[in-house]
Amino acid sequence: MSGWLRGFVAKGVAWRRMLRSGVQNIPLWIEPVPIGFWSLFFLLWGPGRRGVMKNLRAIKPGSWPIANFFRAYRVFWNYAWSIADAMRFREQHIMPDWEFAGPDLFEPLKSYAGGAIILTAHMGSYDLGAHVFSETSHRTIVMVRAPEIEPQTQQFEEKQLELARSEALRIDFNTKASELAIDLLHAVQRGELVAIQGDRVTPGIASLPATLFGKPTRLPAGPFALAMASRVPIFPLFIVRVGRRRYRLVTCAPIVVERRGRHRDDDLKAAVDQWSQQLEDVIRDGWYQWFAFEPFEEHAA
Repeated sequence: MSGWLRGFVAKGVAWRRMLRSGVQNIPLWIEPVPIGFWSLFFLLWGPGRRGVMKNLRAIKPGSWPIANFFRAYRVFWNYAWSIADAMRFREQHIMPDWEFAGPDLFEPLKSYAGGAIILTAHMGSYDLGAHVFSETSHRTIVMVRAPEIEPQTQQFEEKQLELARSEALRIDFNTKASELAIDLLHAVQRGELVAIQGDRVTPGIASLPATLFGKPTRLPAGPFALAMASRVPIFPLFIVRVGRRRYRLVTCAPIVVERRGRHRDDDLKAAVDQWSQQLEDVIRDGWYQWFAFEPFEEHAA
């Protein structure tokens, strides 16, 4: 496939460029029209649609396929809004409105003086959430992102994120896990916050077995191994879209990863189990904005 045509595959760079052009040229008042159109277009993406529907079948046992088909549209609709809001922030610095859920749990993270790990999921806008938290907490955040599959898309994202980089926010791509682990350990030891998405395993990344909605799955091992090595807490934080350019930061109880026994994996598993339960609770309430386009169930992937 030629380079030009390669840009139009599902995760190709052409769609990112079209999104950027749309944000630059489409007025805010007409924005819902193209958002609705592109949400329908996502339904034509067979692997992504089937992945969402398989996940919905696990989240909502006994649900009908036709119902999950329309639920998948709602997932894509929220996804389209989220990536459009993130792009509009990059291009026009339009920041959505934010609210905070669970202030009693959010305050310990905001006031925590040392290094720590923020663990989140593919919900809402990861980029926007990191910017908001860096501004409200006045802390330096290192945001870890998985690399794009398509090289041209990766180059595009690196350029865009470089423009959004600030003194308080640094973006690292998880291209070389061993080297990045050392960099993140040093960041935490300097008292910085490391933000990682912990609901999806990418190729080449160490993982641990877990259970989600009663199904076997695997979750990234990195955040928990980093917490154990650096002896810092994990603060689960979720970004939830609640309306047009309106988001909510949802916090859960901190996770402490300690070496208590002879077997390291047993201590890591206890932390993973706590995280998977928190993840399950948040997804159950906000299934329509969990942007997992591949089946999470291990044997279904």
